[in-house]
Amino acid sequence: MRHMNHKKRIVLPLLLLAMAALAISGWQFWAAAREQDDSDAQTQMKPETQAEALPLMDFAGLQAQNPEIIGWITIAELGVDYPVVQGTDNSYYLAHTAERKTNKLGALFLDFRAARDFTGFNSVVYGHYSKTGKMFGSLSRMKERAVFDRVTGGILFMPGKTCRLEIFAVVLTSSTSDFYRYIFPSPASRREHLDMIRGKAMHYRDIGVMDGDRLIALSTCSYEYEGARTLLISRIDDRKGG
Repeated sequence: MRHMNHKKRIVLPLLLLAMAALAISGWQFWAAAREQDDSDAQTQMKPETQAEALPLMDFAGLQAQNPEIIGWITIAELGVDYPVVQGTDNSYYLAHTAERKTNKLGALFLDFRAARDFTGFNSVVYGHYSKTGKMFGSLSRMKERAVFDRVTGGILFMPGKTCRLEIFAVVLTSSTSDFYRYIFPSPASRREHLDMIRGKAMHYRDIGVMDGDRLIALSTCSYEYEGARTLLISRIDDRKGG
């Protein structure tokens, strides 16, 4: 009888531990699923657009939900299709969606110091890396040469304007590097930045970028070293045409 009681004293705590682990696992699965649902919900915010080469997007409904929605980025081959917001800092949208819901996947957001209409020389848009490919999780694929060669562009929608994105570089860099610079006081400083991109890019496509062009750099976490970031850099081309 004493032997049986001893067994019970061992088995019962183990059983309770197993039940607790199961409950935690279930909660983690639910939380991850909710994060993915919120991420998908941001994609589903997309208004209908006309069947044109460069259609306009109606931002009235989007900005009625959140006036800080300033654009929409689509790179179809990578599954990127999300609104872009700009807050008053670079922290809030790390943990909130474009619908202002609390979520670890956050939203795509333009650096708060950049021009709201993407007219600056170097507009940096941040997005979380996700193993499932959500948000900017798919940008890491561009570090493969074959993918970089195949995926050459995307679309940037803004209120009243639609622009092509001409992808020309993918860079692995530090979160504190000069790639995040946002002040360019002269043409020489812009040329210096372009030279840095060309010199440090993992893959580069010569599309004739000039110091008078406008760039957009999509930034996400990378894990080659502490503080590593992947940057996908494009020229913003707002010329009309098919």
